[in-house]
Amino acid sequence: MRCAGPAIECRAVTRRFGARTALHALDLDVEAGEIVGLLGPNGSGKTTTLRILATLLRPDSGTARILSWDVAAEPMQVRRLIGVMPERPSLYDRHPVEDNVRFWAEVHQVRDPGAAVARALEFAGVADRARDPAGSLSKGLKQRVALARAIVHRPPVLLLDEPSSGLDPSAAASMEGLIRDLAREGTTILLNTHRLAEAERLCDRVAILREGHLLQVGTPQQVRAALLGHIVEVEFAGLVDLPVRRAVESFPAVREVWWSPSAVRCRLSDAGRDTPELVARLVRAGAAIVAVRPAGDLERAYLELMSQPVPGSLAA
Repeated sequence: MRCAGPAIECRAVTRRFGARTALHALDLDVEAGEIVGLLGPNGSGKTTTLRILATLLRPDSGTARILSWDVAAEPMQVRRLIGVMPERPSLYDRHPVEDNVRFWAEVHQVRDPGAAVARALEFAGVADRARDPAGSLSKGLKQRVALARAIVHRPPVLLLDEPSSGLDPSAAASMEGLIRDLAREGTTILLNTHRLAEAERLCDRVAILREGHLLQVGTPQQVRAALLGHIVEVEFAGLVDLPVRRAVESFPAVREVWWSPSAVRCRLSDAGRDTPELVARLVRAGAAIVAVRPAGDLERAYLELMSQPVPGSLAA
């Protein structure tokens, strides 16, 4: 395995389908051990990106690499290094769960497929269903089997297409936990999701696409700050008194302030840097703080971005 740069690297990747350009010169890096979420409406280029990285589509121009291997020029080397979980598991429904996973272990020429299958099923939490026909499982359990199949050869890079699609809240939370566990073990993960709250909890960074253009990339906090401003909200247990007002309004990092009877909203120079000092000043002033939170979440930032024209489009 060679890797002189990011675990996943896209440089000016463009893909067209007839007259429609699905990806416009995509530049994106994913570092080793990072979880990055691709966000965007249907048709934004998310699945096209994953399919290119999975060697299922060739870019029309630009280069994409997995652990320094070119996905177009060296697809067989890339396939040994990736695990792919499609949105629809496409399991062999009449065959037992363990046979579904064993097939992929053998395709990847795993040295001890029996041990590899047992390990993957145990990790995914479906070891007790190993002999059940895959078609008898619930949607959530099928997703777990699909994840076991994707990791049976212990790939360093995982490509996940809507891993929580169609799952109830409990099953989605379980899938989120499994993905987080894989990242803690050092796996690099690029995933598509429409669940913005999940992306905010799970992803180290998010990349937001629309009409094939990459509009924003950064941590959820950075994206919120870029689109909504560095605004934080502080909620108090009681009414705001004069010492609390003075503590806020005398803080040089406060650019704007909005008061309500038992809360304050502040625009800071840098919310990540300045929020701890703001809280310390409030505590010294005797404030009983109930909550401190950013003004708006990733979903609100996403909707704000979707309301803006796409750079380079006719609407811009």
